[in-house]
Amino acid sequence: MKKRAWLIAGLGVALALVYAQLPRPQAENLLQNPNGQALLEVYQRIQQDYLEPLPREKLNALLEGAIGGMVSALKDPFTSYSPPQRASLRQEDLRGEFFGIGATLSPANPDGTGAKIEGVMKGLPAQRAGMRAGDVILEVDGVDVTGLPLQEVVARIRGREGTKVTIKVRREGTPAPLVFELIREKVEIISVSTARIGDVGYVALETFGNFKVEDQLKKAIDGLKAQGIKKLILDLRDNGGGLLDQGCAVASAFLKEGPIVYTRTKNLTRVWCEASGKPLWDGPMVVLVNGNSASASEIVAGALQDYGRAKVIGEKTFGKGVGQTPYTLANGGELTLVTFEWLTPKRRAINKEGLKPDIEVKDTRFPTPFSLQGAGAPPGAEVSVTLNGKTVKVKADAEGKFTYAEPQRQRPLPEDRGQAVLDLEQDAILKRALQELNATR
Repeated sequence: MKKRAWLIAGLGVALALVYAQLPRPQAENLLQNPNGQALLEVYQRIQQDYLEPLPREKLNALLEGAIGGMVSALKDPFTSYSPPQRASLRQEDLRGEFFGIGATLSPANPDGTGAKIEGVMKGLPAQRAGMRAGDVILEVDGVDVTGLPLQEVVARIRGREGTKVTIKVRREGTPAPLVFELIREKVEIISVSTARIGDVGYVALETFGNFKVEDQLKKAIDGLKAQGIKKLILDLRDNGGGLLDQGCAVASAFLKEGPIVYTRTKNLTRVWCEASGKPLWDGPMVVLVNGNSASASEIVAGALQDYGRAKVIGEKTFGKGVGQTPYTLANGGELTLVTFEWLTPKRRAINKEGLKPDIEVKDTRFPTPFSLQGAGAPPGAEVSVTLNGKTVKVKADAEGKFTYAEPQRQRPLPEDRGQAVLDLEQDAILKRALQELNATR
């Protein structure tokens, strides 16, 4: 009986803390809801009665698990919780610079864990030390990172300016792991790359995810104008978006006047931003998009399309027509919560619908590799499979199963950051864009 009374008293303390942290109406809603009470009771029970003693780190993990579960229960792909370490990385990315080694990473494993080097940046520590694309990172400062989420590996590699980081990698064709000792340096995120095709300038935006996009775009266009370009291609393919303000700034660079985007919240629809009246480029142009163009990319493409400023060429876009507001939490983590929908200047809602291009062309740069799997063949038998006129031969294993996956063609990397690599032979969208511009007077 005493223990039960103690539990009730402990829960009472927890309830008092809830009242202290939340506005009274929200606190009362939580505590009057049986599930809200149960949430506090579960934590209290685990803390007091679980067989094994729980250190502070484990208790923190329990609470973070509860936060993640709450966000996950919304079943909203664009609402998320970022633990403190990941939130810190996001802030660095927003600033457009950090201190690291100058290498781009991707997951080494199919489940998104581990890290391998996609490319190294010219003149920065990774490139000077001899690290290469394809190197798989095994350890960072003596800690095995092969099973860690990619973002955690990135967080371990980044750090304070001038500090040392030791990285062990596995390189194909090398019998033993290689160890690199690197000193962290300032790395600027370059989000804009350019090229020139005759009198046509080409500008690709990789992201709207940092505050430097606007300045980098201005520098890129000024540089192309100095080279005498007469027409412009704005490439937003594979650009998943980022900051709404940067999307407004980019659209404003090509529009003379008018609303760029509207936002609709629970209670209000209003103009979010308008063209500044000082465009960076007012000549002929087209915009390139594909199925991975989302969010701020769709805001820019939608505005230019609505005003007839530029034809949109490529594939139907992703259809992310909602925006999030980030909230910094008491533990240093961040809640990114969907709080509004955005609309084009003609008040078109594109969420889950996408933007339809003026000229539809399939993105042929990196076609889906030919792959197959099957079963039921005689063990060890050679199996021939023909699909779309292509025949491959594979050997069945001891259980009669067989698989084949065509190697993927690696995307070419530029020699210098900010320099675009173009493939006029394989890129059907780019070819169609040039035809469209060459037809303009």
